[in-house]
Amino acid sequence: MNRVNGFLAVLVFFILSTTLGCGQGSSLITKMGDEVVKGELVLDSIPEAPHNEEYRIGPGDQMDIVFPYNREFTQKDIVVRPDGKISLPHAGEIRVSGMTVSALDTLLASKYSDIIINPDVTVIVKKYQPQTVYVLGKVKSPGGFKYERGMTLLQAIALGRGVSDDAKENGVLVLRRIAPDHIVGMQIDLKQILGKNQFDLDIPLKPFDIVYVPKSKLASVEDYSETLFNILSEPAGLYLKGWQVANVKILYEFYSRSGRGF
Repeated sequence: MNRVNGFLAVLVFFILSTTLGCGQGSSLITKMGDEVVKGELVLDSIPEAPHNEEYRIGPGDQMDIVFPYNREFTQKDIVVRPDGKISLPHAGEIRVSGMTVSALDTLLASKYSDIIINPDVTVIVKKYQPQTVYVLGKVKSPGGFKYERGMTLLQAIALGRGVSDDAKENGVLVLRRIAPDHIVGMQIDLKQILGKNQFDLDIPLKPFDIVYVPKSKLASVEDYSETLFNILSEPAGLYLKGWQVANVKILYEFYSRSGRGF
């Protein structure tokens, strides 16, 4: 299974657990460690990543890689490609998207240790791509949109020009990566917001959240996979920045062993 397909499979898992499971109202699906739990969504304690989490490199970021004592190896204005990689002399192609700056420092020191004794290397990110949220599935204009502080679920769906006629409005899913081994899916019933004025369910979003609006009728796993793959192929940042793909693949393998369980 390649990295992208592993990521898509996790989305499929969350979607199917929503559509095939209880599937009504609002709930929280949590995977942390070796445990997968579906329970009540408590609005005043919605999970979010720690505020002090180190920045992760993503496509479009521009950086300098500085060797202060071996300046002939210094590289300036390197832009991370859409596939999440950079190319360096002697080190070749390196997938850097999703890595922290300190982790890349350590990796480069290791790669250059064959030609430099005790290499000292510093990565400096000079330009950052805008933070993004992703609105996918049965909306009229799916894609990635610039994240604005205070953005809510309804505002994000509005950026996608609203839900389609065949959308499952009572099973909208917000996916969020809390940590490498902690992913949550928040199932929201839009009918409760729009029809019953329960606006506390219009939850605030975080950068790189994924809003997924499923079909009103269950499709096959293959159908979901193909649809998601076509949407997620661009921009590459969806599965490379804000989400650690290699770790998500590990989670999918766990889900495959444990079954849906809902």
